[in-house]
Amino acid sequence: MAYRRILCAVDFSDHSNAAFYRAIEAAERYSASLFILHALEVHPLTTWINLEGLSDLTMQIEHKAQDAMDSLISSVPGRLEHLKVRTEITSGRAYAEILENARVWNADLIVMGAKGTGALEEGPLGSTVDRVVNDAECSVLVVKG
Repeated sequence: MAYRRILCAVDFSDHSNAAFYRAIEAAERYSASLFILHALEVHPLTTWINLEGLSDLTMQIEHKAQDAMDSLISSVPGRLEHLKVRTEITSGRAYAEILENARVWNADLIVMGAKGTGALEEGPLGSTVDRVVNDAECSVLVVKG
């Protein structure tokens, strides 16, 4: 099967970075479009942080995520030049954002790391991966770091 639209979900963990490199290989092999997605799972502690402080914290997290995305992209100089690449940083539950973006973008392959940075990423596969594998409408490639 030739893949044409590959969504790579990243959280900048070792497994995620390995998935990113694998997604590039697949996109090169099939001349596919590549969508690199990061979902910020920000759970505000409004009882501890006032709204102004929460806004500042959210901005800092978004800037760090953008810096991490830029660093990831720049880690493969020249490899993305001949590919159609889209990046996005969104917020929400990671599995829900991955599934929704894959559905809307009409991805035919999701590539993601076996475990991520989340505190609940336990067992042989993380909880985000479990939900994506079970609920995705397309193929899912799970990459170990």
